[in-house]
Amino acid sequence: MDKRERILKAALKLFNTYGFDNTPTARISKEAGVATGTLFNYFDTKEELINSLYLNCKDSLARQVTHGIDQEKTFRSKLKKIYVNYLGWGIDNTEEFLFFQQFCNSPYIGEITRKEGLSKFNSLLELITEGMENEIIKNVNLNYINTVILGILNSSIHYFITNPSLARDDEFLEISFGFLWDSIKK
Repeated sequence: MDKRERILKAALKLFNTYGFDNTPTARISKEAGVATGTLFNYFDTKEELINSLYLNCKDSLARQVTHGIDQEKTFRSKLKKIYVNYLGWGIDNTEEFLFFQQFCNSPYIGEITRKEGLSKFNSLLELITEGMENEIIKNVNLNYINTVILGILNSSIHYFITNPSLARDDEFLEISFGFLWDSIKK
């Protein structure tokens, strides 16, 4: 792991534990095993560090959540694949998931960073739009339906983090996906 990755990993752990304001760069540097000056070689400010961490996590999530959806034939099966992939990412990357939960609405994440992070999910937004246009799912405000979907996804991850055996139970996964599907299907 290179120094930049060690800094990001240390920041992730410390921001989750202590929050942004209570995590000085010196603590991040110490946790990463690098000099404070080295941290500033990679990130000009702590705000730049948290925004880079946010985008790093978004990249990781975007890669996993879209994995294999092209092989799915129906809208429902594509959405279920996204659901299962999102859950898998949250369980396998609990620190990143908890970081998102804590900082998704934080003023430390800049508007440009938010837009760049959202752009990584354009294909998913297009899928949802297609589902509405084809009258497979309810035709409501796109931001609203995304909020509903994310709410169910995030609640499910929280549940599966504390009940990991159920995340491998296909029958339970189908039942849990049913909550998402039933809330948006036409």
